[in-house]
Amino acid sequence: MNINLILHKLLRVPTAYDYIKGTLAKSDCSLTLDVGCGGFSHLTHFRPAITSVGLDVFPQAIEKSKANGVHDQYIVGDILMESADDLLARAGGKKFDLVMLYDVIEHLPKRRGYELLEKCEALTSKYVLLQTPNGFLPQGPEFGNEYQRHLSGWFPQDFEGLGYNVYGARGTKYLRGYAGGPKHNFPGWMTCDIALASLLRIRTHPRHAFNLVAIKDVRGVPARFGSDAVTD
Repeated sequence: MNINLILHKLLRVPTAYDYIKGTLAKSDCSLTLDVGCGGFSHLTHFRPAITSVGLDVFPQAIEKSKANGVHDQYIVGDILMESADDLLARAGGKKFDLVMLYDVIEHLPKRRGYELLEKCEALTSKYVLLQTPNGFLPQGPEFGNEYQRHLSGWFPQDFEGLGYNVYGARGTKYLRGYAGGPKHNFPGWMTCDIALASLLRIRTHPRHAFNLVAIKDVRGVPARFGSDAVTD
């Protein structure tokens, strides 16, 4: 195992994988959707216990994902242009237990990002889980792909106001920069970043984190009191 992954576990610095694992373990989440799936997905690690569907607007991304054996099913489509009912019909007609957005929303203007969240919530009966940089992270059209450009920045309060629980992930915003690389490139910078993330307790203090993970249960907040509780 990579030394930095070992440090993540020893120092209890969470990654997106940890949050996905925790969400899948909460309840019966057997049908999942990866929006903007590309050629890789954390959901792959949980198959065959779950069925995962990959959705991407680019056919070449779907072909790459198929070649890598990432998902069980695939949909080529634009989630913002198609209705939730049409997308669900193409996937078998059943709402997903978990809809995941992994480093997607920052590639859209903010207004369109909110529309994307609404559509994802319409596609699930349980959870939406997303990862995005903490604040605006400048990034251009890497590898000649204009769609790699970042067009918006997102903060914890953007999601909290919509009913999401927000956590920190991966490392700190103080030592990571462009495309997740080092702000100050010195030997052992990543080890220092993980240690600093542990000290700052980024899981519960996401304002210090490089990445935000936001999770929403679309069913709402569960009841805390029994039927015989006395309330004002």
